[in-house]
Amino acid sequence: MKRVRYTPAAIEIGGRFVRMLQLAQIGTQFRLHAWAVFPRLDSGSDFAQEAARIAAVFDRRGFAGREVGLCLPDEQVLSAVLDLPPAKSGAPVASIAGAEIGRMFKHAPEALELSHWELPSAARQTGAVATMVVACPHATAEPFIEALEAQELRLRVLEPRCTSLVRACAADAKNAEAMEIILSLGWSQSRFYAVCSGVIVLERVIENADLETLHRVVAGTIGVDTELAPIALKDALRGERELLADPDTAREVQDQVRHYTETLTTEALTSISYLSRRFSGRKASRLLVVCDGEEAPDLAKDVASRLSLESRVCALSELGIDGMESVDAAARRALVAAAGLCLNHAGGGTW
Repeated sequence: MKRVRYTPAAIEIGGRFVRMLQLAQIGTQFRLHAWAVFPRLDSGSDFAQEAARIAAVFDRRGFAGREVGLCLPDEQVLSAVLDLPPAKSGAPVASIAGAEIGRMFKHAPEALELSHWELPSAARQTGAVATMVVACPHATAEPFIEALEAQELRLRVLEPRCTSLVRACAADAKNAEAMEIILSLGWSQSRFYAVCSGVIVLERVIENADLETLHRVVAGTIGVDTELAPIALKDALRGERELLADPDTAREVQDQVRHYTETLTTEALTSISYLSRRFSGRKASRLLVVCDGEEAPDLAKDVASRLSLESRVCALSELGIDGMESVDAAARRALVAAAGLCLNHAGGGTW
């Protein structure tokens, strides 16, 4: 009989929700063991407050053990593309990367945890190699560790959310010519990622594209609570009239949604154009959208049509994990980054 192993319980704290996921592994197969998605106390709640609630859910929802992993929000990660010696040169690349990114962000190198990976190039370089470097200051990580330890939980894995997302979403790592685009549409911030050969080669914040503002503006236009904004968005994107019965109001909301999707499209086109030049004509192969709201499929379809790309909304359904029938559709989308962290059994961007 094969032994059952449990991943650390992966935790992601987003703009609106706390997401938790744990998988059981039997041989090479993963199965859902426990999960939870619940609202934050408020958007400004500190981690110590949420850690107490996480511990309560940990026990109540049947999570195994006391080990956890944490998706570190992108805005708390230091990142830069640096020209560094190639790994095969034998140079102390990690030390050089730590010194360079520490100098850029005014941190002592010894006060940083670091991950780095070389960016693909059209031809082998003999000199410096463009390298993505991501770092987490100890001062950022320590409050997380202390808050969890106070709840008798041990932080085993700390990973940037961006690398967790890529592990869960991108599936074209073996295609050397493919460039996958990931749009993470968040409540408080949206981001663009480009992935080549399984690694992130470009990351950008998309200004004025957070879902909180979009929901608030749409809800204010039609005079309803923000909880009903997704229905209005669906009406605007599909041309339906569940909430948008008045033609003038419908046109106003459609204009607001059009402005939002054009913001996403403009940023994507600018970045894709730059990447095509940077990587010798490599073209975007598809669009992957990370969004847990009900509007996710419609937004993905609209942006993809503007970019002339096929699209997919990332969800647990594509990961081949058994036991997904107990998870509703919204939670399957919400738990994508947590799943990527659970699947990090080979290292990757872990600190």
